[in-house]
Amino acid sequence: MLNLLEKVLYQSRPCFSRQAAFFWFLIVMVGFLVRLDHQGVSSFVRWLFLDPACYDPLLHFFRTSSWSIGGLVSRWVTIALNHYPVIEFNDRILLVGDGIKVCKEARRMPAVKRLHQDSDNSGKGEYIYGHHFGYVGLLVGYLAKAFCLPLHGELHEGVGVVRPAQGIGHKPPTIVTRMAHLVLQTAVQSGRLCYVALDAYFAVGPTFLIFSAAVNEKREQWVHVITRAKDNYVAYLDREFSPQKFHEDNKVKLTEYFGFPEFFEQVTLDLYGHARTIEYFCIDLIWKPINDYVRFVCVRDGEGTYVLMSSDIHLSPLEIIKIYSYRAKIEVMFLFLKHLIGGFCYRFWTKSLSKLKRKREAQIDQSTLSNSALARMDTTVEAIERFVNLAGIALGLLQYLALKQASGIWASYTGWLRTYSSQFPSEQVVQRALQAEFFSPSEKVPISATLRLIRDRARKSRPESSPPAQPDP
Repeated sequence: MLNLLEKVLYQSRPCFSRQAAFFWFLIVMVGFLVRLDHQGVSSFVRWLFLDPACYDPLLHFFRTSSWSIGGLVSRWVTIALNHYPVIEFNDRILLVGDGIKVCKEARRMPAVKRLHQDSDNSGKGEYIYGHHFGYVGLLVGYLAKAFCLPLHGELHEGVGVVRPAQGIGHKPPTIVTRMAHLVLQTAVQSGRLCYVALDAYFAVGPTFLIFSAAVNEKREQWVHVITRAKDNYVAYLDREFSPQKFHEDNKVKLTEYFGFPEFFEQVTLDLYGHARTIEYFCIDLIWKPINDYVRFVCVRDGEGTYVLMSSDIHLSPLEIIKIYSYRAKIEVMFLFLKHLIGGFCYRFWTKSLSKLKRKREAQIDQSTLSNSALARMDTTVEAIERFVNLAGIALGLLQYLALKQASGIWASYTGWLRTYSSQFPSEQVVQRALQAEFFSPSEKVPISATLRLIRDRARKSRPESSPPAQPDP
């Protein structure tokens, strides 16, 4: 399995201007895959059995100028389209976007903010100090087993000083506009027309306007968005005899359609891994925030009801429902990225920032920083995003093995599962099989160039900082 992953990773060689940086990239990727704890960069040294002198070069790797996250992500998008089975709808690939908030207690770490959490989980606080990431993934696999492949993640709050220009209409950037630009950037890097599934938070005018303004050389819209409408949304009928375009007599509250069951059609679809019988009603209405048509699909799923929105008015309502059902895949991706890979367990900070005070309104005033301090903060932000994106690539490699080497992984997996939900293993099963291969006796591990790099940097003896051995009683 390590040899197969090495063939994929070596396609990223042009992204690194120095060979040494590429070698550390290979070592870090293996470290993400096989480490048994998530305690920052030191875990790479610990579980790859590297010499302690490798710790400082590993830290430097995340801040070096010999590679950029933009170039690596662009290359990773190309690799994904060439090597993964991509699920398509109407010859468009499906991107999935969402945000995640992670706790950070570091007081000299840039972009740490006081964040509000909307959650029904009583174990989560209403407010946390931490980072807010936006992430875009690609739907890969098969209809029976699909994965959200991590493509590109970036900080979306607390970075206004180093990334000021991502708004719309001369307005300051927001979480919504940053996510829309991230999706659009990923679509252009792929060179493919896309759909994107977003949750109700992004069902606002700027999202639709940014996507509608971006077209390719054939005047085709790069990205069409499918999202969920908020409960209080209204739209307008287009009546020729109406004196005004947005007259009150033409206003329709979308949730009121659920009071007319005769409008709905019944159909059975495979949603969320199960066959479900739903009822739906589709109508094209003018939505005032964009002054254009939007396709609305009212769905009754058992006792639950919701309204979907699509900027593509030619997309069938059943495909809209199916596409939005895959939005939940990014939640699974976040779960594995956070807990299985440890993609958010980084500790990059800078002395150029004053300590963050734990008060309600207290935040680091980044506008008063000197140019050199801003440069160091920008480098630290870059290191944080490099760590997170490399972790995303590592998770994508586990998904690659699950799709390409399913039978071999099940044959080498020595654990026990009470139920097998699919013929394709999960990312966790793949990681366990990969760890078993890596930590097996050296004579049983197939020799590869990456393993030779790791062994060349292996610790030769017990580190001096380790506790002395206790004498026998």
